[in-house]
Amino acid sequence: MERDEKVPQYKTIKRLQKSYLVRCNESLSNIIPGSGVKPASAIRRTEQQIKEERKRLGKLNQEELMAQMDVTSQKKVKNAQELTAKKNELIEHIKELEKKLLQYELL
Repeated sequence: MERDEKVPQYKTIKRLQKSYLVRCNESLSNIIPGSGVKPASAIRRTEQQIKEERKRLGKLNQEELMAQMDVTSQKKVKNAQELTAKKNELIEHIKELEKKLLQYELL
């Protein structure tokens, strides 16, 4: 950080938390490591996402079972294949979120 360059004072004020102001020329992300999100908040947010995804997975399972019961035309077969593909995508996304949650818990 060079002292030669003149920056207006109002541009050097950064908010650290709700009631803390800091005067610096650089971005706070360069000065303070991390994302700025508290680990407990990140864990809670990730758990909530996993919960919502599992609800969606349950609904997809239900739709898939209903589609298997009503297999009478080609359109139904295509619909069942689409549901299976969505289900597999959702399972992969849940696995990724669980890995992310583990990383947060280890911090």
